[in-house]
Amino acid sequence: MPHTAAMPPIIATLHAEHVHLTRISALMSEQLDAIDRGAKVDSHVLYEIMSYMVDWADRRHHPREDLIYGRAAELDSQLADDVDSLQRQHDAMAKTALALLKLISRWRAGDVSGEAVVSAGRDYVANSERHMHSEEQLVFPRIEAVLTAADWRELELDDRLQAAGDPVLGPQVGREFRNLARKLRRSTRRRLERGVVTEWAGLESIMESLEVLSNANRMALSATGDTLRSAVQESLDIVRKTPVTAGPRCVLNNARLGGRWLGTLATITIDTLIDLARIRREMRQQLEALATL
Repeated sequence: MPHTAAMPPIIATLHAEHVHLTRISALMSEQLDAIDRGAKVDSHVLYEIMSYMVDWADRRHHPREDLIYGRAAELDSQLADDVDSLQRQHDAMAKTALALLKLISRWRAGDVSGEAVVSAGRDYVANSERHMHSEEQLVFPRIEAVLTAADWRELELDDRLQAAGDPVLGPQVGREFRNLARKLRRSTRRRLERGVVTEWAGLESIMESLEVLSNANRMALSATGDTLRSAVQESLDIVRKTPVTAGPRCVLNNARLGGRWLGTLATITIDTLIDLARIRREMRQQLEALATL
């Protein structure tokens, strides 16, 4: 049976949920980075993030994926190994998330170090990103190719596959995740603001660099023109005054003017390099300041 070009609604929903999970993971990485550099953080936000992963990702999102994977594996034996691997990853991720949630609770109580939380948290985020990448790039397209429109209609009748309201990014925020939802909105807004400021800072740096290079080119051309005019005028004066020895004297004079010209170009080059280094340094300082916001 031919497949429609449109993405099946269930897969589209899973794609959207992956976007949500990616945003939550990005916020988690920000919190872990803050802990790592010794900045003050709201420890409850990190706890809410892992609660969200345990309560929503592992208990609602992943089980729905497992049902679809199971149906696809029944129809295509070549998918069976990949599906089995993803389902085992779901089980392992659920256990890891619970362990990390407990670790964060102990950290908040002062029983474990922030370094332990940062290490475990970064491993969790990296594994989650690799897992979603495998699903998005390798498995989802193959599932769409295997399942027919009739298969999708049948799956849509299964109550277990109905989309569960996201308690953080859905239309109604769960009471226990309101702090996380606010933090996520602020984080998203800051990233957008940083992106705009970074773009302007880069544009300003480029424009200033171009101005420096333009000035250097103008001064070099001016110095070259002045040197050539001096060489011609002084050579004519030498020929007029001492025509017999004009040749050697013109050569020596031109060598002197050429040396002075090279010295001027060297000075222009050094000043230009210093200005470009300053521009790069100032932009780097701007970006470093933005990263701490």
